[in-house]
Amino acid sequence: MGIVIETFGKCNASCLSKAIMFQAGSSPDDKVSINVEHECITVKKIPASKADRFMELFGDYQGEWKGNEIDTGYAVGKEVL
Repeated sequence: MGIVIETFGKCNASCLSKAIMFQAGSSPDDKVSINVEHECITVKKIPASKADRFMELFGDYQGEWKGNEIDTGYAVGKEVL
């Protein structure tokens, strides 16, 4: 499917049909990221919630996480840890 890039004032823009927006699971108020690489423009929906963004970044992590206490030495002033 081809889409024409048109000039609007000092900007360039394209209109996406409702069918394309529906297929992408997007709505008009969604935030998107735009990446350009090797003459290719990619528009990707940014997940709406913090949990969605966290799962996008770390959802496939298979390692083991261990929380450890950090020894910062003795207090020399008014540090709050």
